[in-house]
Amino acid sequence: MHSLKRTMGASALAMLGFLATAAAPTGAAIPARTGQAAQPPEVSCGWPAVVRPGRLNFAFPETNATYWIMPYHLREGEQLVAQGTYPSARFMSLTSYNIKAAPIDSLADHQISASSGSKNPFAVADAGTDPAQHRFSVTLKPGVAAGSGNNTIAATTGNAASGSGFLVLRIYVPNNASDPTGGVPLPALSKQDKDGSTSTIDTCPDAGSAQGQAGPLAGFLRQLVKENAPPGGFEGCGKSTANAPAFALPNKAAGYFPNPYNKYLCTPIAYEPGRVAVIRGKAPTFPNTSEGQSVLTKTQLRYWSLCQNQWQLPYPVSSCAADFQTALDKDGRYTFVVSAPEDRPANATADNKVTWISWGPTDVTGMLLFRNMLPAEDFPNAVQNVPLGADPAATMGPYLPTITYCTKDQFAKGGPDACPTPS
Repeated sequence: MHSLKRTMGASALAMLGFLATAAAPTGAAIPARTGQAAQPPEVSCGWPAVVRPGRLNFAFPETNATYWIMPYHLREGEQLVAQGTYPSARFMSLTSYNIKAAPIDSLADHQISASSGSKNPFAVADAGTDPAQHRFSVTLKPGVAAGSGNNTIAATTGNAASGSGFLVLRIYVPNNASDPTGGVPLPALSKQDKDGSTSTIDTCPDAGSAQGQAGPLAGFLRQLVKENAPPGGFEGCGKSTANAPAFALPNKAAGYFPNPYNKYLCTPIAYEPGRVAVIRGKAPTFPNTSEGQSVLTKTQLRYWSLCQNQWQLPYPVSSCAADFQTALDKDGRYTFVVSAPEDRPANATADNKVTWISWGPTDVTGMLLFRNMLPAEDFPNAVQNVPLGADPAATMGPYLPTITYCTKDQFAKGGPDACPTPS
């Protein structure tokens, strides 16, 4: 496997989604002490909230990923243990966040050592295909430093002896698209007390249904949104505007539940009847696990995608095209057309090496996000290598996506070459 570094560098938009709408909570968060942030609510079962479009769609989520959230409260000497099976999927990770949704520590799939008698299919080529031999155990523990290793994730910042937060499980592109867990059960959770006793936490029977949308977690997260993501809180993409779009690094370097393994470019776009947005660039290579390729295959990125989102709270995603869903020409270049369905040119099809992305609601400004995940060390053109505040073109070269507006008729008559050259 090409070398990958463990990093907690956070992107402003490497976010989960949370609660587009939610009913009144059935329980309350633990009251905050004076000068302290409110604590996450207690929950009665494991992984009580599921983030994915169609369930909980918030804060620019990825349509080809699912996120499970577990609030935790750990006193000195306590720890939370997650015992699971590596999924059949492109990517998975476990990440801890504090009560303000800032990252504390994380382990990606290839960094999680297998249990005795098992092998990690994200790390070794001879792991086989038997899930019973793909087991792992990860401990979430307060009082330890981030990056401690040994399948331990820090539960608190600054080595605090106790604290609260969220443990988030991410799974991208399961081999079976209809099974978001990647063909395995969610990790079994248990809480270990300082005296060595253990109590199991049953997995929610329908994670994200009653607990996620109508339970106490909903009210807490609604308040979290109000306090930390007011309308207009997203600060844009470089100097680009909806009238003059161009992909740039996000201006704000913090956000909700950032994924440490993703970095982004973004640009706003504005709808006009009869107009389409055309995005072109050279596609990085990736392990096409949907076609049976191993994640151990030497490629430039583990994953990349382009998503159309809505630039208004709760910042939901409208549509995405992942690497494996993107048509490429003979030179390995992509052409995306983003439009309302009625404005889709007849030649915006995969047969014509064009990938169409639905605009979504046309009464709000759109926000395009270009994701890069886990670049190989010998791939210098990844978003991760763009210095803060710099022009991404200098780093990314032909891998930088360009964007221009075009009329539906122009594209239909002459394809992307008939559209204005991006400035």
